[in-house]
Amino acid sequence: MIEVDGKHHYAREVPKGSGCWVAAPDLYSEMVAEDRALRLKGYEVFRFGGKELLEARHDLRFIRQFFAEMETRFWAAGRGAGR
Repeated sequence: MIEVDGKHHYAREVPKGSGCWVAAPDLYSEMVAEDRALRLKGYEVFRFGGKELLEARHDLRFIRQFFAEMETRFWAAGRGAGR
């Protein structure tokens, strides 16, 4: 599972519409609790920060590298089977 986490995962806009975000430990706790629940169900969670992707939008080499490594880990080993 791939997730892109924005500030709404760990902060609240106070007051709404102000553009001022305040850390919200309860939101973060909910997110990591869900992460644990997914892992216990057998999922692997790969998280990207929204800021990470926005800052790299003109040079996505790191995301290409990530998917290349995902392919190697999860699909490449099974390609030769059955051939």
